[in-house]
Amino acid sequence: MGREISLFADYHQKENSLTNYCGLIMKMLYEDSPRKFEELLATLLKTDTNIIVGPTFSQQIKTINSIPDLAITQKSFSVFFETKITDWFYEDQINRHIAGFNQTADNKVLFLLSNFENDNLFEQFDKEIKEAKKHKIILQPLTFEEFVGSLEQVCTSDYLRNILDLFKLYLDRNGHLPKWKYLLDVVSCSGSLAEIEQSVYMCPDSGGAYSHRRAKYFGPYSSKRVAEIFEINAIVVIEKNLGEAKIKWKNTKITDETLIEQAKQKLQNWQSRVDENKSVPLQVFLLDNREQTNFVKKTSGGMLQSKKYFWDIAIDCKNSQELAEKLRDKSWSDYE
Repeated sequence: MGREISLFADYHQKENSLTNYCGLIMKMLYEDSPRKFEELLATLLKTDTNIIVGPTFSQQIKTINSIPDLAITQKSFSVFFETKITDWFYEDQINRHIAGFNQTADNKVLFLLSNFENDNLFEQFDKEIKEAKKHKIILQPLTFEEFVGSLEQVCTSDYLRNILDLFKLYLDRNGHLPKWKYLLDVVSCSGSLAEIEQSVYMCPDSGGAYSHRRAKYFGPYSSKRVAEIFEINAIVVIEKNLGEAKIKWKNTKITDETLIEQAKQKLQNWQSRVDENKSVPLQVFLLDNREQTNFVKKTSGGMLQSKKYFWDIAIDCKNSQELAEKLRDKSWSDYE
């Protein structure tokens, strides 16, 4: 049985909770301003379709039998959201959603909402989009990043901005926003620069200081500067004694099998790491696209911790080359 969107939802499945919160913030927006909710739908849709929310007020509109002085009318619309934690949508489920629309609605939209890794979403769902179009339904894939971006344009009151900030924190905390695409992970590497020269960084998989957020960029720190920027292809965790290996996360389309083989080969190139791996599992960072830069820590002292995150530092960069150029001869304090 369906439930009303609620502040006090008691869902146990993460996907249901996520859907509830997405619906809740849209419900709050509508209650604050139907016009703003209308703007949100217009922003989300990548078509010329105009969905009017609420009644329209018109004078002297001719009907079949009369011309009333004032007509208050409201067009119907149906907007469905299918929300997934992972990018795994089933064709059968999408087809059932298509069949489930009220056919008398003036506008029918099905959003597929997820944290998509693929940038070519309309190509990915080309078959489903064409099938929906046969039924006069707009099917549109939508990332959480796009969803939040559209909300930011219409949540203009202090109340809604505060709610949106909390919603963004929830999405980020649960890994639904791709902030990793703009994240630079700077790591103290004074003792492992020889490994860095071979486009690899290794450390224990023991949590704490050795835990790393997913990031697209890696900056080895030594002598109060980051002299190079890399893109991270993947982190592979190799269990003790060259045991089972698994992908912790990856930012590339290279197959898991290939990445695991690369990680094992790089580890075995260093006898000290082979010996270390006898007692602890290791994280192997597979680095790529090395670019020279000069990102300087100008304040006194070295790094206070073994790593430092620079969030959103690459928000306007497509690759390590652009980020390296942006940070060349810049100070850390410029981005803290």
